[in-house]
Amino acid sequence: MPEPPAVRELVERVRATIERRALLKEGETIVVAVSGGPDSFAMLHVMARLAPGYALTLHVAHFDHRLRAGSGADASFVARAAARLGLGSTVRAAESTGTPRGSSPEEAARERRYSFLEEVADAAGAHRIATGHTLDDQAETVLMRVVVGTGVRGLGGIPPVRGRIVRPLIDARRAETEAFCKALRLTPRRDPTNTDRAFLRNALRNELLPVIVERFNLRSPEALARLADLARDDDALLDELATSALSPGIEEGGVRFEAGSLLSLHPALQRRVLRLIAPLDAAHVERVLALARGGATGDTIDLPSRLNARLEYGSLFIGRVPPRPVAATPVSLEVPGVTDLPAWSMRMRTWVSSEAPPAWPDGRRSCVLDAARANLPLVVRRPRPGDRFRPLGMKESKKLGDFFTDAKVPRAARERVALVTSGGDIVWVAGHRPDDRFKVSRRTKRFVWLESVDIEGGAS
Repeated sequence: MPEPPAVRELVERVRATIERRALLKEGETIVVAVSGGPDSFAMLHVMARLAPGYALTLHVAHFDHRLRAGSGADASFVARAAARLGLGSTVRAAESTGTPRGSSPEEAARERRYSFLEEVADAAGAHRIATGHTLDDQAETVLMRVVVGTGVRGLGGIPPVRGRIVRPLIDARRAETEAFCKALRLTPRRDPTNTDRAFLRNALRNELLPVIVERFNLRSPEALARLADLARDDDALLDELATSALSPGIEEGGVRFEAGSLLSLHPALQRRVLRLIAPLDAAHVERVLALARGGATGDTIDLPSRLNARLEYGSLFIGRVPPRPVAATPVSLEVPGVTDLPAWSMRMRTWVSSEAPPAWPDGRRSCVLDAARANLPLVVRRPRPGDRFRPLGMKESKKLGDFFTDAKVPRAARERVALVTSGGDIVWVAGHRPDDRFKVSRRTKRFVWLESVDIEGGAS
């Protein structure tokens, strides 16, 4: 006996969506997320009909949020439905119904549900997780984001594919899933909270969208869903353009790029670059751009996720707030020898030679001193207020702080610099420059070599 038209039509629509949007491959294991409502219940039966043709293995998953009376009956209903189809199922109830600080009840529930689905997929060795979102859900999502405020990314709505998550019903109307269930005499569960207009989505679904459909465009849900498809394509292109337009340098704890380079981009790409770097909302993006345009060196903005943005001599650093350096006891260097300096995340190698080097070091990672001037012991310490030294090539001493300013050394990095001293005088600002008073000359007979090597696992 041929299946009713409503059944054939939904099956073929889902088949077309799978092919057009490349939702799955033959032979895969699919976790089918079933709440028991008309959409997910119809999806379960559609996927059961399509499974043989794609050689799919299906596993049903249901998560009971325990947020309303009767939810346990929904779980039993889904388990029985899976058994009637000869499918395995995993049903779990939420251990907690509380809402973490900073989250809405809806966000918390969604997080628990998707975490559960990922766990089930891992246990089942599943390639995909199918959820029952329809074209109507897509239209409501786009409209909701327009109402509360969004950009191109938000207009993309519900992605048909996100990681392992796939939406086989994303091109099907809710009326089609209802007709499918009716044609097969299926009796899905009904969630009474879907009519509670205290929730924004429900209010848009039951009040605003019907007015738009009846008075302005009968096919407005399809138009909104089409907008989502176009916006996702535009969003992907903007990501590609932003990635190729400005590649920040990766540093410990964050990224750095020239503020001028960022501001030279089109405003759309400026915002996109920042959002690719950090999870920023529109307000924080604008604050960072204002910092790049008119901030002074040292200005800082706190950002979400314990990040901050700092302007440092024309460059913008976005990353973790650096911890204060731990107290570092001065350390005497083994000369010759190797000395570990964990407080600076480095070790220092030293050796003495009576022969002039064939090539002189640059004074940053290594330097060479006149052994007759650099008296032992050589001691490594952190900078102190009032420190002065005579940078190589200069005739007068200079405040270390002024040297750092001229060299555009970020303030957060200054406290972590290792100073090599002799008799209390700075002989080498490691990573930057030796002191002119200890340089070698034509009369130098013995040479002291210093070389710093970064090591992992040191204190910050």
